[in-house]
Amino acid sequence: MFFNFVEDNAMKNDIVVRFVGSAGDGLVSIGELFGKILKKHNFNVLGFRSYQSVIRGGYNTYQIRASQEKVLTVGEEADIIVLLNKHVAEIHREVVHSGARIIYDNEDFSLDELEYPPDTVKLPIPLKAITKEITTLKVVRNVVGFGAIAYLLGLNMELIEEVLKEQFQRKGEKVVEINVLALKKGYEYAEKENWSPIWEKQDYKKSTQMLLSGNDAIALGLLAGGLKFYSGYPITPASSIIHYLTKHLPKLGIIVKQTEDEIAAVGMAIGAAYCGVRAATGTSGAGFSLMSEMIGMAAMEEIPLVVINSQRVGPSTGMATKTEQGDLFQALGVSQGEFPKIIIAPSDVEDAFQSGIEALELAEKYQTVVIVLMDLYLSEQIASVKRLPFKRKNKRYGILSEVKGEYRRFVITPNGVSPRTLPGTKNGMYHTTSSEHQEDGSSIASTLAGLPHTLEIRKAMVQKRMRKLEYVLKELPPPKLEGKKDADITLISWGSTKNIVAEAVIKLNEIGLRANHLHIKYVSPLHINVINDLLKNSKILIAVELNYEGQMRKYLRMEAGLNIPYLINRYNGEPITSSEIVMKVKEIVQNE
Repeated sequence: MFFNFVEDNAMKNDIVVRFVGSAGDGLVSIGELFGKILKKHNFNVLGFRSYQSVIRGGYNTYQIRASQEKVLTVGEEADIIVLLNKHVAEIHREVVHSGARIIYDNEDFSLDELEYPPDTVKLPIPLKAITKEITTLKVVRNVVGFGAIAYLLGLNMELIEEVLKEQFQRKGEKVVEINVLALKKGYEYAEKENWSPIWEKQDYKKSTQMLLSGNDAIALGLLAGGLKFYSGYPITPASSIIHYLTKHLPKLGIIVKQTEDEIAAVGMAIGAAYCGVRAATGTSGAGFSLMSEMIGMAAMEEIPLVVINSQRVGPSTGMATKTEQGDLFQALGVSQGEFPKIIIAPSDVEDAFQSGIEALELAEKYQTVVIVLMDLYLSEQIASVKRLPFKRKNKRYGILSEVKGEYRRFVITPNGVSPRTLPGTKNGMYHTTSSEHQEDGSSIASTLAGLPHTLEIRKAMVQKRMRKLEYVLKELPPPKLEGKKDADITLISWGSTKNIVAEAVIKLNEIGLRANHLHIKYVSPLHINVINDLLKNSKILIAVELNYEGQMRKYLRMEAGLNIPYLINRYNGEPITSSEIVMKVKEIVQNE
């Protein structure tokens, strides 16, 4: 197969800013605050932090990418890099663009011995000294740095001051004044030293966008979907779902319970759902393992349950602060036996919001378990999004307000969904058990086990539960092929790799490689026929995943009989980059 390569000369219309330091340097606050500043200027923003699982020390980064166009990834090499200590300066010599601005405190350390790429511009600034003139709070040096960056980017100081006031007003006017002064001092220093601006000043319109993390977004989606009860045990990277919900629970009339462990968390969520409220729980892979048995119980008792698994590196404790897509088969095979499970894998922050709504709706409508597979990269990234449609008037499904005549909780129906009653419904009392049961809920596993008619009951109940997936599949939107339908190369992704792959596809087409993209959000049930039809004309199929084995690749072969010859993967704990995908696609094409 012959392909014509051309040079990648895509024009740069965005900026990548990276803050580098150690745990305790306030990098999370820096990144989020700078994201708010850029969002206020009506830029599209995407940010992500890479960090070690230590309280102080170690090596952390926070990278922000901003553009007036759509932002698909956090970028790769930095255009501006802010070094908060010498320990991290050497590590980052190779991850800056030629011509990048390097901001550092020259009174704290020197860069003279370090060789940075050609044409990089070193911009020393006495951050600590300037800060000491204003306050004893060392963390304020970060705001001095913002002032210097604001000069480089031609940002509007009044808009930045608005962000600082919004951020610090709860701490009092004195704190606001200190931060505004620090901002001005940094700006004035860069101006006095004649730093060369990257962008010219312009008139910025105030943004009407929101800035949310992936976990904020799914929490907001759960609230929009009618959530009334959430339980969870603190575990990275799912913990901030609890934090977000707790912050808003007083005005929304919900209950959030921090439990003693993950087993208690899933048990409480099941109990709340049994009592009739929309309920969810969240964890990461290690906690999801502990929840497995009770997830099976909820499936047998046909209780609507939403479980969020924000994946991180495993097995066991693994790397608590690193990302991976290693739990696909854990989700598919959770608990013993076979039962219908809906698995959704959101792709970005806005999609996480929609997935929160969908998960609660589908769980209640089909009285089954819905698993939402997030990952650390999605959970902890921040992104600017348009105002989200937040409505809490939710239609309820399958709940009887009154019962006339005999009530059988698990009566066999064409779509497998039986009417349910809530505790206290007149004439609606029923028996439920984790064992296999008859239509009225009474167990067949002990007293009737072995009798000939129980074999038929068991068969009918399995078919009843599994039949739900046929109807779920009809409701779920099928995947689409993004890009040229007659492309030679198709990249297949799932979950948070979607936009990274989308950016790679753009780059591939720019260099003469005809590529398109199939992304899978709804993992179970799977649109097998649609996927096969979409890919039937593709010449080169390549799966892109954040795991070692290529779990989606294997799953598609199992379910759809689809042979995907190539796998581009990463499993070191960091998100894959679009440049890495492009490089490996080139290698595949050249070896065809």
